[in-house]
Amino acid sequence: MHGASLRLSGAVWAALAALIAAVFLAPPASAGEAVQAQPRLDAQQKAAVTQLAKDYGIPAEEGQRRIARQDEQAALATKLRKRLGARFGGAWVDHDRGGKLMVAVTGKSAVPTVSALASKAAAEAVVVQRGMSELQKMSEELGKRIAKANKGAEYGLQSAVVTEKNVLRLDLPQGRELTGEQQRTVRWAERKFGDALVIDTYQHASEPLYCGGQYSCDPPLRSGLAIYGGNTRCTSAFMAYAGSSYYMLTAGHCTEAASYWQVPTYSYGYQGVGSTASYHFGYYGDYAAVRISDPAFWQPRGWVYTTQPIRSWNYDYVGQYVCKQGSTTGYTCGQITDTNATVYYPGRTLTGMTWSTACVAPGDSGSGVYNGSTAHGILSGGPNSGCGMIHEPISRALSSLGVTLLAG
Repeated sequence: MHGASLRLSGAVWAALAALIAAVFLAPPASAGEAVQAQPRLDAQQKAAVTQLAKDYGIPAEEGQRRIARQDEQAALATKLRKRLGARFGGAWVDHDRGGKLMVAVTGKSAVPTVSALASKAAAEAVVVQRGMSELQKMSEELGKRIAKANKGAEYGLQSAVVTEKNVLRLDLPQGRELTGEQQRTVRWAERKFGDALVIDTYQHASEPLYCGGQYSCDPPLRSGLAIYGGNTRCTSAFMAYAGSSYYMLTAGHCTEAASYWQVPTYSYGYQGVGSTASYHFGYYGDYAAVRISDPAFWQPRGWVYTTQPIRSWNYDYVGQYVCKQGSTTGYTCGQITDTNATVYYPGRTLTGMTWSTACVAPGDSGSGVYNGSTAHGILSGGPNSGCGMIHEPISRALSSLGVTLLAG
């Protein structure tokens, strides 16, 4: 018995040794195995997951996987945009194909460039007729004609670049009679752009979304940082700087009615923020910079955005899900549907804007539009009925204002 006991102990030790060796000498997990790990998402991204899963009827786990890789896809698209130059025809996330990044290129010779920078599982090249730079020039030309035609009209023409179809879309107000100048613009566009143009309609007029009185939009959720100027309430977007000055970014149309801004405090009073340093609300967009009078009020808290530090910015790509955190409707998320859009507000035409499907309301104007830690834009407006969001691309706002995004 004693000898048998010794032999059994030896067997146990051998088994333990084999187990230890298996644990410590096992090869590292493969890249495929690592992808299966559950991504860590912030509150905004979780809201985007919920919306994506609802829109496409997919499991939440699949939605998490797609939202978690959006920044990586955007970075790849932007890298290809720079590498391909005029051969870049745009990029979009195709959720009908599992959330794959599709990259349009003008000619088969550009396909290897896409393949070299990304595996087939990450991105796929599609050969198209027109480059994005060409589509943008066409959009700018069409935008100028639309702005001229919309003057004095009750209902305006609108347009956008449809990246996934490699065309321009001219939108007419549904069920509304066009003015003579608008009719001439439609005929001109059809002749000028031929098969590069499609004609469609829109049902609800677009409008900027600010409150015309401090309490006219109450009761707000105030998830975003509410900012008050005179009788106007909007929401702040991101922080930026230039030299030793710090700025709070918001929508340009918010600043037309007020020059000095304040924010609510925990004591239910208000604290001054600063004055509008620069703004634009017109043909070339909707953005403003409010110079912070006391940077100490913001910096000790590490404030870049109210709940999520923003570390970078990127361009807008169709199919991406972005969210805003507004002082009226809080977190809402939606899919980017159109870029390089020309939008008609009452008495004003804006170009170069981005449309998405997020729901917004008055008082949300100026909200930061973002995904995770990446800024995408500044909320401008939406349709006067139903869901939809229009935002100013952050790339143009930063460049035009001459400021740098403050990274947290």
